[in-house]
Amino acid sequence: MANESSVSTRLASHVAQFRNNSWDPDVLRRTELCLLDSLSCYSAGLSLKHFEPSIAVAGKLLSPSSNGYRSKDRFSSFAMAYLYGQAANSLDYDDTLFGHPGAPIIGAVLSVGAREGLSLDRLLRGISAGYEAHTVLGAASVPSHERAAQVRSVGVWDTVAASIGVGVALDFDDSMLERVIGVAVAHSLLPYTAKWYERPVPAVKNNLGWAAAGAVLSIDLVTAGQTGVTRALDGDAGMWQMAGSDRWDFEQALDEKPAVLRVGFKAFPVCWHLQEYLKTLSQLLKNISPDDEIVEIVLTGPDEVEKFCEPDILGTADVAFSLPAAFSLLISGVEPGPQWDSVNDQPAVLRYRDVFRYERSGDRTIIIHVRKGLASSAAVGLSDSVDLAPWGLDAEGVLAKHERLSDAALCAAVAAALPAGSPSVRNVVPDRLYAVVERMMTDRESELEARKP
Repeated sequence: MANESSVSTRLASHVAQFRNNSWDPDVLRRTELCLLDSLSCYSAGLSLKHFEPSIAVAGKLLSPSSNGYRSKDRFSSFAMAYLYGQAANSLDYDDTLFGHPGAPIIGAVLSVGAREGLSLDRLLRGISAGYEAHTVLGAASVPSHERAAQVRSVGVWDTVAASIGVGVALDFDDSMLERVIGVAVAHSLLPYTAKWYERPVPAVKNNLGWAAAGAVLSIDLVTAGQTGVTRALDGDAGMWQMAGSDRWDFEQALDEKPAVLRVGFKAFPVCWHLQEYLKTLSQLLKNISPDDEIVEIVLTGPDEVEKFCEPDILGTADVAFSLPAAFSLLISGVEPGPQWDSVNDQPAVLRYRDVFRYERSGDRTIIIHVRKGLASSAAVGLSDSVDLAPWGLDAEGVLAKHERLSDAALCAAVAAALPAGSPSVRNVVPDRLYAVVERMMTDRESELEARKP
């Protein structure tokens, strides 16, 4: 048994397929969509009120006056990763699969890519490898239902996965990736507790900025010669215990289908558990005549749904976890995006919360009663937790979301990096994309400074 490969060794070997192998066209395109979707959520998240403390404080606290960037950018790579990770997740519109892989992984890979002048190809390789590591570790440590009700481990694997992603982007060999894992586990977040869904939902509900920044720090420590925990993922004392799980099955987690092909892109800026309810509602609304009026909405579902049926919005992050509020916004015709985060100033668009009613049931359904007395109803689907892709937006939906949410300069920078009709993989440094992502941060910081009395 002494010669048996450690889990870290096997994980490093598993993600090595993304280091320099020829791209599978489907994996490549899906990785591009992961980047596009994350940039969209980042652009939208920058404007949110509950993101303001992050940019106002972290922008200064984490950025030295001289940081060694080759392009003399304002923020250090550590600060850039932190701010990107927090902004991309703040609206809860970012992709999902065993948590939120995009915000921390893309935040870390982009920030180091900007510092090191990495090509688009290296960026995409790092992103794909990071998603793979994130999914393998998340799947290997899925807790029992009883344990999951006590501890939420969202975010625990993010720093490890993002570190692996950056390592692959930098073309680290397997032995270096093993060292990265050993250092990254010591910089990882502890799991959340059962307070997860209690309101008001905290603005820092997922500390994905810290996870992304921790990955940058881990990479730089390893590069400087730091060593970490040996065989950190092995045995009864492996990190899965720290992750709050009561189960660990690494071999079963090594699915043949790459993680980027299984990630789900959100149609609505709410928790993934609410997506199918909103999709079903959007279809039912098509059956209601414009001259009719909804008088009652009945939602049925198991006990686990009830926590999403609280109508009160006590904090700016609550909408993403409140079906009555999200339903009301959708019925009122408010476009999904940053406007969903500022509804406290728009009481009229929340009026349908008053006609919302939850009933405990083993069936997941929505029933809508209208003034004319005709009821519409539909069953609500339940997505596959290990493959969310069929339940999320398709490529066309991701592109439309990107055009709708992204800053015009960001859209132009993405178009330059990924021109339509041209080969996607190029050994060209997307300097314009790097510059725009950071400029958006500095502009937001300057805006807040200007508003100070």
